[in-house]
Amino acid sequence: MKLTIDNHDGNGPIDYTAAIVAEQPFRIVRRLNQPSTCVVSLFPAHGLVTPVRHARMIVANDDGTLLFTGYIVTEPAMEFVGRGTEGFVWQAAISAISDEILLNQQALPGLATICGASSGEALQALLAAVQFGKISFDLSQSNLNVSQFQPTESGTWSENAGELAASVRSAYRLINGALTLLPVGSITHSLSESDGTLSLRGLAMSRVRALANDVTVCGEIEPCVYVTEFFQADGTSVLFNLSERPWMPAASKSKPLTDNFQGSTIDTRIWNVDDPGASLALTSAGLTCGGGGSSIGATVVSAISSLEMGGGFVAEAGGVQFGANTSGIVNGFFTAGQATVISCIAGFLIGQANAATTISPLVNGAIAGSTFTAVAGHLYTLRLRFSSSEVQRALQAYYSVAPDSGLERFGADLLDAAANIIFEVQDTTNGIASTPVVLYSGEFTSPPAPWCLYAPLVAGYLQCSLGDVSVERQGPVWVTTTSANGTPVVRRIGTPAQGADCTINGDGMLQFYPLSTPQTGDVIAVSYRTSRRSVARLANASSIDAESNGGTLPGTACWAGTVTRPAPRSSADCENAAAAILAVSTDRAAAWKGTYSEWNADEQGDVWPGDQLAITSPSAGLSTSLVVREVQIEMLSGAPVRTKYAISFANDWAEEISIQTSSTLPADAWLVRQPEAATPLANLISLAVTSITGSAIQIDTGVTPPAGGGFEVRRRDWSFAAGSGPDLVLRSPVPNFIIPRQGAMERYYIRMYDGSATPNYSRFSSAVFVNLPLTHS
Repeated sequence: MKLTIDNHDGNGPIDYTAAIVAEQPFRIVRRLNQPSTCVVSLFPAHGLVTPVRHARMIVANDDGTLLFTGYIVTEPAMEFVGRGTEGFVWQAAISAISDEILLNQQALPGLATICGASSGEALQALLAAVQFGKISFDLSQSNLNVSQFQPTESGTWSENAGELAASVRSAYRLINGALTLLPVGSITHSLSESDGTLSLRGLAMSRVRALANDVTVCGEIEPCVYVTEFFQADGTSVLFNLSERPWMPAASKSKPLTDNFQGSTIDTRIWNVDDPGASLALTSAGLTCGGGGSSIGATVVSAISSLEMGGGFVAEAGGVQFGANTSGIVNGFFTAGQATVISCIAGFLIGQANAATTISPLVNGAIAGSTFTAVAGHLYTLRLRFSSSEVQRALQAYYSVAPDSGLERFGADLLDAAANIIFEVQDTTNGIASTPVVLYSGEFTSPPAPWCLYAPLVAGYLQCSLGDVSVERQGPVWVTTTSANGTPVVRRIGTPAQGADCTINGDGMLQFYPLSTPQTGDVIAVSYRTSRRSVARLANASSIDAESNGGTLPGTACWAGTVTRPAPRSSADCENAAAAILAVSTDRAAAWKGTYSEWNADEQGDVWPGDQLAITSPSAGLSTSLVVREVQIEMLSGAPVRTKYAISFANDWAEEISIQTSSTLPADAWLVRQPEAATPLANLISLAVTSITGSAIQIDTGVTPPAGGGFEVRRRDWSFAAGSGPDLVLRSPVPNFIIPRQGAMERYYIRMYDGSATPNYSRFSSAVFVNLPLTHS
């Protein structure tokens, strides 16, 4: 064993092995997805200086394998031990933390959510965020899907990296400046009684947790019912109370991206910059481009984090001004990580016509709508309004190890969603905001990608400057007004400074601004989602009755709680989390926990948390694999030095790895009474009200029902069943049907059902709320 310390005094690494105090602990502690620690006491003598704070410390075994690399975290504690021939004798107690300490000392910016990345890409993004160039990495084997991961600014780099690694059932390791990330169990240490590699004396293990085959999982607050609510304007009222509170994003997630481009350089913690011609700079006008290249996409400023294309948001590029000769894309969203015209989902195409700068909407790679001609020297805001009733575009990914199939992923499905887009140009010269000019308002012909690359500036030869950019999330809300002539007009939601027509708050108040007051007789239609606590309940039927079908349990054993990592955003996520839990909660081998200790275990390979112990002991009837959680290495004096490995292990059900749970149930959770027997039918997201008269509401569901099924209309939600009941209005076997009107204020909930003996329904209702007089026509 060799201990070297570099005190950064110009002498380089010095061998301190001979100065180790044999009677004091010399211990290395490694924990799964946490920094390692090392403690040792030294007699600084024979010309050796007392180590200093931040000194570099390396411990290696006799064959050169690195056991620990890190830095001394505090000034050594000097302990008096006696008096010798040369005077008083002191020993220095040293405490060191592994290389993560360098990263943990860096400030983590408010990173946006990491979406749709591999585990290696996500970890690399965390590394790039701290802008620390002394760490190398090999993440080639880190290919597990990270559906969504939200770094916490209050956490250290290692805390965020540990959470990320655990969420994909992996283990990160940082030693000697090299970062790796491997799935748990990628490295196996075989310990067998028959060949003498297993010491039964050092093994203690037991199954510590009761199994469960009926699992209830609670998650976050989710959008649920798809509501379309109607009001009639009287020409003066500007306030309208919605019947339900609309779902809105949490304040902490409402502004995923913003930058006013102040400072000397572009903030590379927010932006990726591809500028081969050195055309970009920050000036008093903001992000300034003086050229770029011969083709659009040669010079790009794009967000490090992808943005999820769900719910509602407003993306703005403000303080934009153009030079005389310019072409490119400003304030754009792109697929596949490439910023080109063909990959542009939505953006402003900047070009030249008749010696003037033109601004055109670009939708799915093609020009759409009207073209705006910019005035030289004027400042503009280029604004995109995006709205979709679907907030979540990809389900969370949950990982567990099933007894027969190994590592298994649940979830991570990509979800299609219709969406609307509005392009606006607003002149803001001299600080005076003019009325926005709408260049395009319409629905995407095909659903946009779940995640998109946001690029505020994509240059061909682009002469322009951007004063600021921002992306602000809203709820999945859409407002239209229809006049007596039957022409619907989209009403823009936002602030007066954004040129919006109205705003909606979280309490369900719709407010029109004075200049946008609906006219007498106008029908106001508001589309929004209500909210509830996400929840799901699943059972493993094959394990419930051991006597009749060989299951693992003699009946039902329930577990209920909340999954906190990865956080379920929806009931569909809760179902996948429950399925992942059931994969291990019914497996006795997943409940193993214990310890194993052995001398010089590193002779068979150094052991790290996240490795796997394959234990074979015929005398004990054991043949199982165990996940290493913690390793303590004690170095003891001798010739040669002996090392004692104390290994703590626990499998997934004994101690959680990828799925972190709490037995606490939220007070607002409406628990499911019975396990879900089948996957719910599709929600009626395309349902439309085609007309409303004083006697009838015409419905077009937009889908064909399953064989033997149809559409059920009730006056109350969450009461759909095969029976009738007082709140049943009607059942229709066809997509188009009429709901008879019975009053001025009505509520109807609609779900699709199938032909099963016990019908299966849509997960959520589509609702029609009518606040119109019966004389309305």
